[in-house]
Amino acid sequence: MKRSLWVLAAIVVLAGSNAMKAAGPDNQWLGVLWTKGAVSVGDARVSSGTTVLPGDVITTDHGASAWIRFRSPASTTMMADTQVTLLASNSAPSFLLRHGSIIVDEKVVDPVQISVPGGYVLVKGDPQTGAECEMASLDNGSTVSVKRGLAEIHGQGAPVILHPGQSGRVEASPEGGQPIAGKINKVIPQGEIHREGQPQELPLALNQAINWNDLVRTLQTGRAQITLLDGTTLNIGARSELKVIKHDAQAQQTELELTVGRLEANVQKITAPGGKFQLRSKSAVIGTIDTAFVATVDGDTTRVCGVEGTTLVQSSDPNIQKSVRLHRHECTVIMPGAPPTDPVLDPAEMADMLSQTAINGAEAAGAGAGAGAGGLILAGANIPWVWVGVGLGAATAGIVTGIVLSSPGTPSPASP
Repeated sequence: MKRSLWVLAAIVVLAGSNAMKAAGPDNQWLGVLWTKGAVSVGDARVSSGTTVLPGDVITTDHGASAWIRFRSPASTTMMADTQVTLLASNSAPSFLLRHGSIIVDEKVVDPVQISVPGGYVLVKGDPQTGAECEMASLDNGSTVSVKRGLAEIHGQGAPVILHPGQSGRVEASPEGGQPIAGKINKVIPQGEIHREGQPQELPLALNQAINWNDLVRTLQTGRAQITLLDGTTLNIGARSELKVIKHDAQAQQTELELTVGRLEANVQKITAPGGKFQLRSKSAVIGTIDTAFVATVDGDTTRVCGVEGTTLVQSSDPNIQKSVRLHRHECTVIMPGAPPTDPVLDPAEMADMLSQTAINGAEAAGAGAGAGAGGLILAGANIPWVWVGVGLGAATAGIVTGIVLSSPGTPSPASP
């Protein structure tokens, strides 16, 4: 009898182990979808209880609604005629609001991130009171209204915090502005950002927005971690220059250029047709769809080591056809006019390169720092948002909240 019990226990353990392997990071579910009316994930009509994954595009038809219950203590209500794309995230939910209206409710430490045309919004609460934020994305901008907690808007200007009862707007295409690509998530603030159209460099600072075509330069011992809109993180080492040429989170197309220095890239899985992640240097082109790698550019020479997954490396010379695939601990060297060298197993080299891009210690300012650390302000002359304060009158407030809640007669979504 005891022997039978031991055998049964072993089978259960092995089955659980296999199930955990099958549900690895790439297949990790984000939450459960509850529907009322016609709701689709991708091109397929779904019903309540559907599990949603990173990369899923969820759409509610006219007169329909949906409720996403995430794995973390957060949820999102989708009103009629709304579409969102779920993004991979290690902590709180992150997604794109393509069009329509949503209500975000969260009770987690890490903020929920909602990307919209022209920027993104962080919804913050606490375990006791949580947060509730209403958002609507229209043709040329998005409105944000806070009921509980805080909403931190990142657009073309400095970050702005909304408190309960306040509303704001982020423009999709501010005059002369470039699309936003992400923000500085951690930093040792010794460096600058060169931005097209700006006569002076911007200081390298926590929560600073990063736009398309921004050149991020670290000086002396300065380092920075950029979090792109799709959740990809870029760790920039000291005395390095990285240009963010393009980051289209919806199309999952990213193009970067490392002129000098070191970069570690942790790339979110690409599922969109035509999606790509590409880092260029003077001598190399590095591509991947779901991996982590570290690269060093010294003069005309580029060295690349694989950290996780598979990384494709080839020469920047289109006449050189040879390419190599790097796996964990494998490294290659690329010089101008020559193909990449065959991969060599060199875990010590990879670890050394990673250590030169890591951001640790008391000098670093992290995303968990208070509002003062990031220089957050409530209003400013050059901020491209239209403000609606608590005391501006019911008529004005109704304009913004009316847009957010413009779905009369829409039934509440089904709940579990």
